[in-house]
This record gives sequence, structure tokens and C-alpha cells, in this order.
Amino acid sequence: MSKDSNYYGGYFWVAIVSFIVPLFVAWQAFQNIQPTTKPTPRVDASGVDHAVWDYLLKSYVSNGLVDYDGMKKDFLFREYIREIGQCDPDSLQTEDEKLALACNAYNALVINGVISHKIHDSVDGFEVDGVGFFDIKEHIYAGRTISLNDLEHGTIRPNFKEPRIHVALVCAARSCPSIRAEAFTGSRVRDQLQDQSIQFANNPKYVMYDPATNELKLSRILSWYGDDWKARYPNGSYLSWISELTSDQSIKDATRKATSGEVKVVFFDYDWALNSQADPSAPVAKKKKSGGFGSGSSPDE
Repeated sequence: MSKDSNYYGGYFWVAIVSFIVPLFVAWQAFQNIQPTTKPTPRVDASGVDHAVWDYLLKSYVSNGLVDYDGMKKDFLFREYIREIGQCDPDSLQTEDEKLALACNAYNALVINGVISHKIHDSVDGFEVDGVGFFDIKEHIYAGRTISLNDLEHGTIRPNFKEPRIHVALVCAARSCPSIRAEAFTGSRVRDQLQDQSIQFANNPKYVMYDPATNELKLSRILSWYGDDWKARYPNGSYLSWISELTSDQSIKDATRKATSGEVKVVFFDYDWALNSQADPSAPVAKKKKSGGFGSGSSPDE
């Protein structure tokens, strides 16, 4: 082979590599994008299609914040709310399936309440005829008209006795745990709750030790619902739960010392600003103090 052939042969391979490398990079990028496509309808035994809710969460939730305007405009959201209203939880075979349904329903109904009442600033202090946002009996679940508190405190907490639901149920506030950008499913709900718990315990927004003041600072959720952890952690309650989950050794030590009183436990102020992707500085509508609910009729009435 001549010297000229060797010379041009090198250019040939450079050209091949120059062509292949961009294709490989583009393929890798495409693999990471994971485009969201609308699901094929597939309802479970209760009459609910959680793939729809999964699609909506992946489409309109980012970094724990909700695109309420986008959710409102998507007809699949209205369809999912309709399915929740007509669902039959007793037709599900396992407790995990029922738990996943209830958690999905709660989060969807909170979002529906925000959308229906055109709330742009905060659910805290919002009232209809003197009744607060979480106590308004306006949501239809399994053929009954209930409030959000009815669903959480009358159904989910007593029936499942699962303290980790408090890092999965999201009350539309920025101090709430971040809403999960996927639907809960019966086959994975316990693992999903554990993952939510790990994220919670390792986020300084919810759990932090301040050595300067010797204070263990915690989300106020743990103050409100601390008794729910006692059945599983009778000695240290949620402190033992945090110690199991955190990767921060200083927090592990602080939880142990807090149990014996060597470290003071304090709770963060709760930020009730709406967990919305919208610009919080934009003008907002005034809170409505009276009037009806926009999601449909109430079968109990």
C-alpha cells in the first residue's frame, strides 16, 4: 500500500468516527428524554385507571410543584376525577391496592379543589360559607360526598395505620412533602412510600440538625401526626424512623440524643404558599368566601 493510501485511510476513519459519535450522543440523549405519551385506557377492578393519573403527574409535576393551569386544561384530569367519584375500592383484592387508590385519590382531589376554587395563593384560610378548604364536603369518592379530611382522617389513617402516608399525601402547600411525579400502584406502594420517606428524611427542608443551637429541626407534620409513628416505633416514635432513614451521621446522633432530652426538638414554621409552578409574584384572585363547588353533583345530598 502506498504512503498516499495510508494518509487518506486515516482521514477515512476520522470521517467515520465524526459521523458515528454525534449519532451515539443523540441516541443517548433520546434515551434520557423519556417522552410522556397518553396512556391506553386500562381501568382496574375498582374502575380507576391509574395510568391516567401517572401520565398527568409526569406531565404537570416538576420538582414537587404542580402546573395547575396545565392540569386544568387536560380532559384526562376531569376523566380521572370522574373515575374516583364512581370507584369501588371494595372490589380490589389487596390492602395495598386500596391504599394506592386512596393516596392517589387524595392528591388528585386536593388539586381539583385548588383548580375548582381558582386558588392561586394558598389553601390556608380559604373558606366556603365559613368552612375551611379541607373540611368542605364537596369531593365525590366511591359514590359518597366527602371532605378531604374525611378521606385522610376517616379512611386512610384508621384503615391502613401506615405513618408513611404523611410524606405521600400532599396538601397543596410548599411545606408539604413534594408530590410524587408518578401514581401509586398496589404492587409498589410500600416501596414508593419508603422512597418518599428517604427523600423526606434527607432533605434539610424537613429534617435538619443545627449544632450552633443544639436543635433538631423537623417538619411540623411530625408534630401534628407524631402519634401515628408510635405503634411501629414505641420508644423513639418518628425520631427512630428518621434515624433509620437519614444518611447524615450528625442527624442520627441528634435523634438519639433528642430521645433522652440532650438535644432540643423544634419544628419549622409551615409555609402554606401554594405548591404551584406559576410565578408567585403574579396577581392573584381574591379568596372566595362563599359559593358552590365546580366538580359536579353531590350524590349524598
